[in-house]
Amino acid sequence: MEGLPETAAPGRTATHRQPSAPGAEPVPWARTAADLLTLSRLAVGVGLALWPWQPSLRSLAALFRWKMALWTADAADGALARWSRTPPSWIGRQDIWLDTVITLSAGVALARMGFLPAAGLAAWTAACAAAYALRPVEIVLLVFMLPLHLSVVVLAAAHRLPEAWVFLAWVVVMAVLGRRRLTQVIGLFIGGLPDGPRRWVLSWLPAVLRAEPDHAGPEADAGEPRGIRAAPGERDRE
Repeated sequence: MEGLPETAAPGRTATHRQPSAPGAEPVPWARTAADLLTLSRLAVGVGLALWPWQPSLRSLAALFRWKMALWTADAADGALARWSRTPPSWIGRQDIWLDTVITLSAGVALARMGFLPAAGLAAWTAACAAAYALRPVEIVLLVFMLPLHLSVVVLAAAHRLPEAWVFLAWVVVMAVLGRRRLTQVIGLFIGGLPDGPRRWVLSWLPAVLRAEPDHAGPEADAGEPRGIRAAPGERDRE
């Protein structure tokens, strides 16, 4: 995902933090470029759902390449938004919703190819929509997207597509370059777990995958458990 809001450690007020050095000037064009890149990802994602795919490994490989391009663009627009040192834009605040639409579009493409059961995709979407209606927190959206992301990777590996090895190298590079963002995403998932499972995960999670105290990952507005926010639309790449 493009990024997550900077939040304070437990007991401190969550705020957006601008990662700029003293005296650094805002770069408005970088924010504009980030927003345009985000909108282009949305257009490509919807296009993937509408494309007349064939039930073939060639189509699966093409979709996988498009997904890697979208994931790379996702990381790039997040970096541009942070570099801009400007307040969150409306598009940035809708980021998780745009990611959800893009991810669902890839799932629809897989279903049209015959690699995912359409009924299963519809049932999963309906179940997550119902869960969100009962508890509108962004962890629900992330849980919805996770198996759809993994399905593309698992299918590529199961069919021994060379793109799977390229993806493995891509993951390593992105994990190294974006470790701080990775720890924030992990923190979000952990923060959304019940107390028991959360303590169990923290008992074995390596320190390198834990967010630093001042960037302990997303948490709720004051008074809510860490990793859960009541208004997903308020997140931004910052």
